[in-house]
Formats: sequence, structure tokens, C-alpha cells
Amino acid sequence: MNFLRQEKPAGMPHISIKLLRVFGVTGRLEERFRILPVMMTYVFCIVVPKCFYGYPNQEIAIIGIAELFFLTNSFCGMFLLFLNRHKLAEFIRHVRTFSLTESPPAVVQHLTTQHDFIHKITRIYCIVVMFAAHFYVLTPFLSTLYAFYGTVRNDNATMHFALQLEENFYGLQARTTTSHYLLFGMIMTPTVYLCAFTGTVKSVTICDITIHCILYVQLVQLKLRTVTQDNTFRHELKMVVKMHQDALNCASLLESITSLVLLLQLILCVLIWSSMLLYFTVSGFDLNFISLIVLFVFDTTETFAYCYLGEQLSYESARVAHIVYNSGWERQNTYVQKDLQLIIARAQRPVGITAGKFCYMNMVQLGIVSCDSENYLLFLCYIEGSDLTLFVCALQLYRF
Repeated sequence: MNFLRQEKPAGMPHISIKLLRVFGVTGRLEERFRILPVMMTYVFCIVVPKCFYGYPNQEIAIIGIAELFFLTNSFCGMFLLFLNRHKLAEFIRHVRTFSLTESPPAVVQHLTTQHDFIHKITRIYCIVVMFAAHFYVLTPFLSTLYAFYGTVRNDNATMHFALQLEENFYGLQARTTTSHYLLFGMIMTPTVYLCAFTGTVKSVTICDITIHCILYVQLVQLKLRTVTQDNTFRHELKMVVKMHQDALNCASLLESITSLVLLLQLILCVLIWSSMLLYFTVSGFDLNFISLIVLFVFDTTETFAYCYLGEQLSYESARVAHIVYNSGWERQNTYVQKDLQLIIARAQRPVGITAGKFCYMNMVQLGIVSCDSENYLLFLCYIEGSDLTLFVCALQLYRF
């Protein structure tokens, strides 16, 4: 795991920068072509088979569509980050300048401690996704071997081939023919690992740079407390104003980079949750059920992380104004008061990450997405003429 080793200086999203370099988002100009085979794999191995070659029954169709939504969220989100690579490069330049700023020992200690914590959490998440990808790849093969063993012992049993992704791959009879199944597995195994890696890079990048923006705002707060405690406004207030402006610039670049990605996340999140819940209610407990639970958990965790971190960024930014107001500004001279008023005015502007500039990502928005998913599921059940409509209505009444 040397790729995920901790780097210096503290305060830089090193893991995100290295992961993005694999896709050509950061790094040298000649590395930009790396995104091309990734998107071609998405189009020809996922989109075309799932959209144009049909499904054998309704349950498998629901699984295939849910997988399509989930993978579209990962690959298209990654492509949007690639399109914003110039803004990402500017963000990294701001971060590098910010991390090298001379600060008091308390600020440096907080920066180092939080940098270590962020690195550990990011590393753990990458390892968890790696094991989940192994489960998603190997479980269909093990299920197929178990079914083959049962078929050998019972001549009347029907052989069932479990697929890693539910799709008819360019006419291959992967569900019934052994040679076609092996060929499908050889193609899908690296594809599934690529899907897991792409989704991980996208989610880790957004969460990592958001957490670092929160950290920069916290450093401004610590600097303000230190200046207030030592009563050194006259000598260090200009530095505080610059730190605060740098933090706001980083937050503004973050919002611009992630805006379209998070809009896609919210739209597809509603579709993913509705499709998965629909399958959970019409099907029994089987391998596909377990696979969809894994996707459901990761999609829910990702959306929760964006909303939670977005709310934390807004909260920490607003706290700067409260710290300045409680710093005894009325006892300072006119020039210091003007600089403090400038900080308060800037801190009162809303700061956060948005979904296409339509709404801020926070815990309230997560609740709205949950309600929208239930309503869309109710609409799907109504179209299908299913008795599950009563189930969803009862679920909504129970929630209220």
C-alpha cells in the first residue's frame, strides 16, 4: 500500500492528487489521454449492452437498470472532474500556498493532527472498497461453482450461471453456455475492478478536498483565537484576513468543481434508491439481492458523506463571524475594526457545496432525497399495477 502512504507537507490532499493522476486529471499534459480508455470501457462494456440488448425478465431488468444508474454516477462524475481539471489545478495551487503559510504552533499542530486523521480515514475507505470489489467479482464465480456442484449430484437440476453485471453482452449466451460465461467473466472482471476504482477516486476526491476546505476554515478560527488571546490584532490581523480570503477562495473553487458532479449525484441517487427498493420489494433473498445491498450501502454512504461534509463546511464558515464578534472588537482602534468588519461580512455569505447551484448539500437535502425516492417508488409501483403501492403508502404514513 505504498501508493496510499502519507506525504508532506501537511494540509495537501496527497491521496486525491495521486489517484486523479491515474486518470490523467492531474499530472503532465501527455497523461490526459488516460481518461479515454476508461470512458470507452464504460460505453462499450456497460452502456451499450445494458441499453440495447434487453433482459430476460423483469427482475433482472430492474437490477440491470439500477447497476446502470450506479455506474453512470461513477464514470460520468469522474469525467466531469476531468473537465474541471484546470480548476482542480488552481485549487491545488491555492492549497499548496495555504499549507506553507507560517502559523503559530497551535495552528500547525491542529493542521498536522487533522492531516494524519484525514489520511487514515481515506486509507481505510480505499481498503474497504477494495475488499467490496473482491466480493463483487468473486461471489458470482463461487455461486456458479456451487450450482455446478449441485447439478453434478442431481441430474434433474438446472445449471445457473451467476453474472457479475446483469446484461446481455453482445449476444453472448453467458447465462447458459459455459464457454460464453468464461469469456464474459474474463471481460467483466477487470471492468468491475475499474468501476470500483473509478467510483472510489470520484468519492475520495470530493470528500478529501471538502474536508481540507473545512480544515482551512478551522485554521482561520484558531488563528483568530490566538490573535484574540495574545491581543496582537495590530500586527497579525492582515495575515488573518489573507488566510480567511484564501480559505474562501478554496471553498469557491470547491463549489465550482463539484457543482455538476453533485447535481448528477442527487438525480441518480433518487433513481438508484427507487430501483433498488423496487427490487427489494418484488424479489426474494438471493445473490442479486446481496449484490444490490452492497451498491445500496455504498451509494447511501456516499450521498450521506457529501451532505454531512457540505453542512460542516457551511457551519464552520459561519462560526468565523461569531468568533470575530466575541473577540472584543469594540475595544480595538478604527483600523482594526474595519478589518474585522471585513471578515464578518465575508463570513456571513453562504459557503458550501451545491448541486448545480440549485441547492446546498446538507442533511436537510438528504431527507428531501429520501422522500423523493419514496415518491418515485410509489409512482413505479402504480405504473406496474402492483399491490406494493399500499406498502409504500404505509411506509410513508409510518414515517410521518
